[in-house]
Amino acid sequence: MPVVVPGESPPRWELIAGMPCWIELITTDLDAAQEFYAGLFDWTYETHSDPESGEHVIALREGFPVASLRAASGDQSTWRLYLATHDCTEVSGEAVGLGATITVPRNHVPKVGAKTVLVGPSGAEFGLLQPEESWQFDVGLPGTLMWAELVTIRAQAADSFFQELFGYEAEQFGTEHRSDYSVWYLDGESVLARVSMIREFITAQTLPHWLLYLGADDAIGTDELVRRAMELGGRIRVVPYDSSIGRVAVLRDPTGARFAVVDPTQAGDFGTAANFDPYED
Repeated sequence: MPVVVPGESPPRWELIAGMPCWIELITTDLDAAQEFYAGLFDWTYETHSDPESGEHVIALREGFPVASLRAASGDQSTWRLYLATHDCTEVSGEAVGLGATITVPRNHVPKVGAKTVLVGPSGAEFGLLQPEESWQFDVGLPGTLMWAELVTIRAQAADSFFQELFGYEAEQFGTEHRSDYSVWYLDGESVLARVSMIREFITAQTLPHWLLYLGADDAIGTDELVRRAMELGGRIRVVPYDSSIGRVAVLRDPTGARFAVVDPTQAGDFGTAANFDPYED
């Protein structure tokens, strides 16, 4: 179902229900996070205050929105993925009927849209966004969202829930017990992937999560971007390696939020960062 149909101004493509349409950093140190990502990706920021949604920071790259940043209410920093919907209230109700729980009730963010946050049967949090007509979101470029993977031990529950909610078609790779990787499609286009956690790496502290891949400028490259991230106070979780989507590394920002960087011009053999990452420090 089309959510936003492009006109002469952004958005510049048709947005289909179930497509990634926004990312949000929930961070324990908003100032430190802004400084880190500005140094890493040349992001600039606009701060907005709203009686309903509170204070939020919109990150921009070359003037176009790429993410939002918000102060965490707890002691953990994490990246959150939002999926597009035509009606946030209706689809969140459908999600609850399929076993999800609402963790952040519906609220409206000016220039973004109405959003709700839930935890699905896979145990990972995700957002729903009903975009405003003025919504803009740059993807597929350096410093923007390139790809996202749901990393969970409850692989079958994740597949069943999201395919029922959004009608994804899936292509399976690997085996049930090792390197189980499923790519989800809408209208023939790959939009997301689900990765089954490797059981021997799982501890009592391991939590399902989304791993978001942000683009590395091919003029800089993944390796140099990792070096720059370390100078800015970030940490390496997975050293750079070649994969089918490009040269990838996994980092934590100075506040502890996990994310991946990828240079898609350097694609190699199949591999997912989730299976190189031992999940927890």
